[in-house]
Amino acid sequence: MQNPPLTIPAPPDCATDSGKPENPPAAFNAIHQALFAVMLFALTIPMTQIALSSFSAEFIAASRALIAGLVAWVVIVINDWQRPPLRALPWLLLAGIGVVLGFPYLLSLSLTRIPAADMGVVLAGLPLVTSLLATLLQGERHPPRFWFFSVAGCGLLAGYVITSIGSLPAFEPQHVLTLIATLVFGGLGYSAGARAAAMIGGWQTICWMVVLYLPLAALVWGSLWAEEAVHSNQQNIVQSLLALLYLGLISQLWGFRFWYRSLATAGVAKISQLQLLQPFFTLAFISLMLRDSITFAQLIFCALIVLMVMCAMKSAKR
Repeated sequence: MQNPPLTIPAPPDCATDSGKPENPPAAFNAIHQALFAVMLFALTIPMTQIALSSFSAEFIAASRALIAGLVAWVVIVINDWQRPPLRALPWLLLAGIGVVLGFPYLLSLSLTRIPAADMGVVLAGLPLVTSLLATLLQGERHPPRFWFFSVAGCGLLAGYVITSIGSLPAFEPQHVLTLIATLVFGGLGYSAGARAAAMIGGWQTICWMVVLYLPLAALVWGSLWAEEAVHSNQQNIVQSLLALLYLGLISQLWGFRFWYRSLATAGVAKISQLQLLQPFFTLAFISLMLRDSITFAQLIFCALIVLMVMCAMKSAKR
């Protein structure tokens, strides 16, 4: 699949002045775009692990937001987009708290404590958290079987954390809160971003989101760069910088163009099921790029969690 170019002029899902997306892609194309976004997001964990060899978790999170915000600001200026409507701003800010501030930092922090493959299994629960938060934000009611499978999925995830990750020497009980917060912030960013994308389009949603948090990102980055320049590992600096560029340009910006557009076009319930493939892509990339061995237990737990999430989503009220 070919990457669509950086759109100048505005992309087809760009919103009009009324805030309604123009010429939305067909549902079939939306599925393909969501699958492409899932593959891009699947590289986030191995790229973060590579960047951590030279930079701190705080610097990685700030750099992601800064790079994405600067590029998005250029895109907005060139396309001469009008400011998003006021009704979209709360959702943009809420989604930004999730995928611009919380998730990147907590993911990087988690990877300093547990192996990348284990984190890939933990993120198998992200579609479930996204679905639960979307239910809360939209006030939907679901049948009991939805909650049964949701609880079962959470139970499997908790079991993996206790039996596998909990036995790691560097892992402490309070680190569980970091893992839970990582999933919550990620799910919040996905579900709230989908609401904004339905109003102004997927590409504008992520561009305006990272621009809104650009001043904060620049402030944090500026306070960290001098110390990072002194203490960074120069031996792996080239690979770390390339990984940092990927995280800022793709994981934080470009991938969300396809993801939010697909959610707005075909709906959260349908498109979010494709995210069930992401843990398997992540484990494959980890094995290829980091040369980490993937255990049978990791594959089994990942498959069981994905199965519970799939059953929960199929049981959800449409």
